[in-house]
Amino acid sequence: MTLNMHRTALLIAVTCAAVASAAAVGSTATQRFFDDDPIRTEPATQDASGVKPNEVKLFVDLAYNVITGTEVKNPRHAQNVNTIDEVPDSAWYTNRLGHLALTPEDIARGPNTTEGPAQGTWTVTSSKSDGITPGFTIKDARGQRWFLKFDPQGYRGMATGTEVVATKLMWALGYNVPENHIAHLRRSQLVVGSGARFTPAGGTTRAMRASDIDALLSRVDRDADGSYRIVASKALEGTPVGRIRFFGVRPDDPNDVVPHEDRRELRGYGVFAAWLNHVDAKAINSLDTLIKEEGRSYVRHHLIDFGSALGSGGIAPAEYSAGHEYLVERGLAGKRLLAFGFARPDWQRRPFYEARSIGRMQKENGDFNPETWKPRIPNQAFLHAREDDKFWAARKLMALTTDMIRAAVRSGEFNDDASEDFLVRALAQRRDAIGRAYLTGVNPIVDPALDDDGTLTFANAAVDNDMARVPSGYRAVWSTYDNTTGLSRRLGETASARTTLVIAPDSLPRTDGQFIQVSLSAFGAPHQSWEKPVHAFFRMRNGSWRLVGLERMPEL
Repeated sequence: MTLNMHRTALLIAVTCAAVASAAAVGSTATQRFFDDDPIRTEPATQDASGVKPNEVKLFVDLAYNVITGTEVKNPRHAQNVNTIDEVPDSAWYTNRLGHLALTPEDIARGPNTTEGPAQGTWTVTSSKSDGITPGFTIKDARGQRWFLKFDPQGYRGMATGTEVVATKLMWALGYNVPENHIAHLRRSQLVVGSGARFTPAGGTTRAMRASDIDALLSRVDRDADGSYRIVASKALEGTPVGRIRFFGVRPDDPNDVVPHEDRRELRGYGVFAAWLNHVDAKAINSLDTLIKEEGRSYVRHHLIDFGSALGSGGIAPAEYSAGHEYLVERGLAGKRLLAFGFARPDWQRRPFYEARSIGRMQKENGDFNPETWKPRIPNQAFLHAREDDKFWAARKLMALTTDMIRAAVRSGEFNDDASEDFLVRALAQRRDAIGRAYLTGVNPIVDPALDDDGTLTFANAAVDNDMARVPSGYRAVWSTYDNTTGLSRRLGETASARTTLVIAPDSLPRTDGQFIQVSLSAFGAPHQSWEKPVHAFFRMRNGSWRLVGLERMPEL
């Protein structure tokens, strides 16, 4: 059965289930809000034990995205958000920044639960011999499996430190990532495990020899004392079953019913990848694992391998064009040929910061434009991102303080104070540039709350983060709302110069279960988009108003 046939079968099954459910519950199927809204957790309710390993080939991924193209017209609203337009916790994503009281120390620790590989003898079970920088899979003295990666010769700290820094930051932003540690290895620690196999360049697979380890280590950076600096990545929980495709669904996973290009956390990943200059944000740098819990299985989705981010290209400093051009870009060569080389792209005229410890990165980042940033391979989830998806991501990013960024950078142990200071400054500048670009593109009203006395409070994410000036005032249109018919009846309008609006308490219904709709907009605002109202929906429950819905940007 082809991927499209699988997808069609899945959609038919989901549609049939929805129809059956509607028939069973009768008129309640027309309700917009239910008693459990807003849903905070997206549970994996179906057993996924039938999922089989399904690898994504790099060439196939590249070909699909190049053929599909980069033009997306009228992408639909993200399909996995709850009724207040937020991403629930799931096997894909966990809300951390903005939801948990994280400290810089929490960021420095990130996903780590151990101190790294146990000291003693490490048994090599397999190796990565392709490419310029090799790697090993080992079992430490306690039998825990780790993946070891090295720095390229002459660039101590560049790939390993970048991997750790980016991992900690992506963990804070909510993604499932590996536990990564900076560690040090001596050749005497490594022994070849029984059954370990090795494939020499251009040769056939055979039993690994001690000399194979020596040959691989000769190609990586080595400290003066003879040791090797490494990043040790703890094996993820569960059984590996393939990669994340950034389009469609995984047909053999019954819990995977939202097309990946329509998942907000994957769309928002594009904003975070731009921030980190993570140009390798593609399927091969992700991993699905099958987790068994309480007699059933589900797939957990991870992002891995951040060695090609910031100023690192993994095997060398990042290319000057990193983040500016796709690996294959239609018409680019022709345009340059027609210009006879006189039309130089903007990135060729910019200064770069370069250091062996962190690689190469644009020197000035205050005018960074996330809209023009590009990964090496077009990513359909990134391309489907709407302004409300980018607003969500920018809000997450603005919760990451400069002290938190500094803690993550220090955890990379680059041992180069000047370069670490540059990285902190560059990431803070790029964070703020993203805030200016995306916190202002839609009505930035957030966190509405309605008291029993008719006082409505809210915040302005753009103003509160110093990304825009304060508008002249705010307007609220108050209405009752029928949760079954979707009809509203206007109650009145109030306005204020502050983020507090009051309506007479006796104007509001007081019966348990009734709904209120408040349409909030700004006037005299620095951005026209702020005049489009955000619709907040409140339900009376046990004598108090509870936010159950937020509509920032309806379906186009």
